[in-house]
Amino acid sequence: MKILKLYFDKAVDNYEKAGKLQKTVAEELLKKINKDFYSTVVEIGSGNGFLSIPLSKQISFKRFINIDISLEFLKRLKLELNDKALFINAMAEAMPLKENLANLLVSSSSLHWIHNPTKNFKELFNIIKNDGRFYFSIFTSNTLKELRYVSEVTGFGSVYPLKKAEFYIETIEKMAISFNYETKIYREIFASPKHLLISHKLTGTNYTENKNFSGKLLFKKFCDLYEKLFTTHYGVYATYEVLFIEGQKLSPFH
Repeated sequence: MKILKLYFDKAVDNYEKAGKLQKTVAEELLKKINKDFYSTVVEIGSGNGFLSIPLSKQISFKRFINIDISLEFLKRLKLELNDKALFINAMAEAMPLKENLANLLVSSSSLHWIHNPTKNFKELFNIIKNDGRFYFSIFTSNTLKELRYVSEVTGFGSVYPLKKAEFYIETIEKMAISFNYETKIYREIFASPKHLLISHKLTGTNYTENKNFSGKLLFKKFCDLYEKLFTTHYGVYATYEVLFIEGQKLSPFH
């Protein structure tokens, strides 16, 4: 996943403008978070602060630990937050945090990048104190289903393999966790298939494990088919599915 870091490092200057959907998802997650006091807050994938900046104004806390794979994003975010904020440049799979640390664990539009959530989600929940709370938003497998289909048919490009919402739900159900969830569908409109691809490049979310090096002919074929199948009066569209999960880590006394 070190390569993923490079994608986000390159996106730091454009993310604020291009990441409209990520901002919308963060705003939706923010509405769910209890306005309360949390001694220690940990955010995974703080990015440019779509969640951490408004959250730090909505709640009270002693310290707010921001974790991100991109050092460039953390440098920018440091300029926006107060002296209660701490910053750690690390992957979600290898965070240098002790167990039972966080009263509140949050993450928006980030956890779908974890390669082995069956293993790593258990480690994430170990960070939370007993009776601590968590709020996540995770992109799931129906995201970019149009792009995935056209890529497979034409042989142009590929899409990062996201997991089904049911996978995350079943994973958490196996732990001593009380939680609720819902899925939401978003549709974004783009001027053309090319603009769709550029948008994902500008946010660093065009990372994929399988790189197909395609020429101009395949690109044209891709654009033509995408426009034929997935066009409205306003432009071409792309679907995104987001799983929102909120809950509490149960103490042994429950």
